[in-house]
Amino acid sequence: MDLKKLFNNNKAVSPVIGVVLMVAITVILAAAIGSSVFGQGPSESAPQANLDISAINTSTNADHSTEAKGYLKFEHLGGDPIYFESNSTTKVMAVLDGVSKELDATGLGTLDVGDTATINMTTIDNNGDYVIPFSTLTTGKTVNVKIIDVQTSQLICDKDVRF
Repeated sequence: MDLKKLFNNNKAVSPVIGVVLMVAITVILAAAIGSSVFGQGPSESAPQANLDISAINTSTNADHSTEAKGYLKFEHLGGDPIYFESNSTTKVMAVLDGVSKELDATGLGTLDVGDTATINMTTIDNNGDYVIPFSTLTTGKTVNVKIIDVQTSQLICDKDVRF
């Protein structure tokens, strides 16, 4: 037996190395994908709550026409508490005639089941302008009110309120 021929004979080496490399690459890819998928914690979700939003405080003018004063009543019917203490926690947006405005809802505090609170949509913002001008809130107008959880950027409530 010639030892030189034995060490120079490489016919079966290439397929074996190819299979070993393919298995190694598959194992490494499976480990990388598995660690990225299972390494993430559960995603946060917005508070789940059932809220009723309605218009209140209509008034009768001298010409006997009725106009809304721009107050919204929030009633918490069930679910998680909603924290309105800071605009960085929960935002309240009002959309009227295609214009979206953020309402100052910090006065609502924390709404828990059974709580009710009101906010005025016609207050003056930092620029000295009305958030929702009183003159635009005539009887029959519909305002879309959205409550958004800022931390998760998820919608908590979306209601249409008719004045």
